[in-house]
Amino acid sequence: MTPIDAAHVAPDLLPLLGGALARADEVELQRQSALKTKIRCRTNSRRGLTDPAQRSYPPVQAIRRALDILRTVNRLRIASIQQIHEATGFPKPTIVRMLETLLGEGYVARDNMCGGYIVTSRVHELTSGHQGISQIIEIARPFAIDLTRDVKWPIGIGVLDDDAIAIKFWTGSISPLVHTNTVLGLRPDLATTAMGRALLAFCPDSERETQIRRIREDPARGFGEAEEARLRSILRQVRIDGFATRDPKTKPYRISTFAMPIREGEIVRALINISYFTTAVPKTEIAERILAPLRATTTAIEQAIFTTKSGYASGDTPMTIEPAF
Repeated sequence: MTPIDAAHVAPDLLPLLGGALARADEVELQRQSALKTKIRCRTNSRRGLTDPAQRSYPPVQAIRRALDILRTVNRLRIASIQQIHEATGFPKPTIVRMLETLLGEGYVARDNMCGGYIVTSRVHELTSGHQGISQIIEIARPFAIDLTRDVKWPIGIGVLDDDAIAIKFWTGSISPLVHTNTVLGLRPDLATTAMGRALLAFCPDSERETQIRRIREDPARGFGEAEEARLRSILRQVRIDGFATRDPKTKPYRISTFAMPIREGEIVRALINISYFTTAVPKTEIAERILAPLRATTTAIEQAIFTTKSGYASGDTPMTIEPAF
């Protein structure tokens, strides 16, 4: 701003000029302050929170409509604009625009011979990152997070991976009582860890015998008749108790772990465990503070798996991409 010489300004205008300059200076300071302030875009809620009702921003309606249309075309296999309109209630011009977009992206094709739209093989790309077991982890995840928020201890979820357990999810990042940086990627042993024992105890007999035979045939383990008899005795007790514990000779020694199977019918789909410092929970309080919450969470996960796969939770079966021809 060019300086103004007060000598060239009429005396009666000086008060007005001073006020205008003061206001201009105030606006400039506010502008500079705004530039210095970093405006952050909230990409999600606080770490670990999975409540779908607490979003950072309202959902984008256009995306929701496009997905609804894609699901409708997939379900109908060959869908006309009129059929999509009847199924979704969307205005036909909107449907046409969405279909043209899906056509352009290669997810939908127009079949003039059959008189409708079909999904293309490209829709399989939408499932390339999703494996069958991922759905179990996806269902169990919010329950594990809620359990950690309740009891404070870290919760792990694992699945069978050949001859060991693969830990797929862990709440250590939100636990104030965590004992290590991460356990993701670790492969707990079947014979000595809580998860492994829970799996062997509750899996089908044929699977159990296969795994025990593999352990027996591994010369590096030194797994003889006495060790096998001891393991089988432990597994019988696990089936009675409904939970498994880790071998106290397994590191870290200061940690105790309990694990339970997450089952779908008679099939063990995953394992869930809770780890805590042995000296932090008196033995007389383990049942109330550790086992009861873990058992309640396991039951809730199993019920959620049943309702999700049965289609009861949403009122419809989950979307499955199938060929349209």
